[in-house]
Amino acid sequence: MITETVKTVETNTKVIDVINEIAKKKYNAIKSFLEGEEFNTTVIFGVYLWGNYVAKNLKEYSERIYIVDIHEFLERFIAFDEKIKFLHLKDFKLKFLKKEINPDLLIDLTGLGGLEPEFLSKFSPNVAIIEDPKGVFDEDIYKVDNTNKRAMSLKCDKIGILKTYRKSRVSKTSGTMTLTIDTIVDASREINALDGVLYAIPNLRYYEGILFDEKDVNKFFDEITKPAVTISCLDETIVDKADKIINKNIELIKAFVEKF
Repeated sequence: MITETVKTVETNTKVIDVINEIAKKKYNAIKSFLEGEEFNTTVIFGVYLWGNYVAKNLKEYSERIYIVDIHEFLERFIAFDEKIKFLHLKDFKLKFLKKEINPDLLIDLTGLGGLEPEFLSKFSPNVAIIEDPKGVFDEDIYKVDNTNKRAMSLKCDKIGILKTYRKSRVSKTSGTMTLTIDTIVDASREINALDGVLYAIPNLRYYEGILFDEKDVNKFFDEITKPAVTISCLDETIVDKADKIINKNIELIKAFVEKF
């Protein structure tokens, strides 16, 4: 409290809540595409930021799931599960060469600068899903993106491209962190416009610096579990309206898998 008149409050919605809701939308799109399918071995490339969410929810469709990443410390994102195993990319390549792993479901979540088409051309799964990282048109991003080349390189009959957009809003990419930040920033602007609000501040950090530069997983989780928005206001009940505004912005995110 600043004075008896002006109060400082925080949203009940945390940054991790927004991340999880976006992950759920993306996973539901994948689930719909895989309806009726069952798999022996699933390989998911990319832990960050929602690979583990996909793995946990695919357990009922697959006997064994491998999550593969070039960053070994990201194994700490994965809770212990007998069906799910983390592999560093170099270890996965060795097992694949030895024919110890042969996925019948392949999911590529690596996005911009991720897996190369030449690498994916070695696989022949029954089903493959590739996340398209593009959002609205950005010439430089479109030049770097190679989603279609990745899809064409696979020896696979059923290929889906996961696409995620914000309805009536602009996000440069479909990345979960991009969408999280854009959703919270836009919601903050709407909260700021409410009567009785002096200002609304998005509680955002450079999360990827904490994770990939500092390699501090605990600090990363600590930061994303903080409230999404801090509000200076006259009435503490504004929190309910603020949470509804954040939820409304989350609802604008739409994900679907388009058959390639």
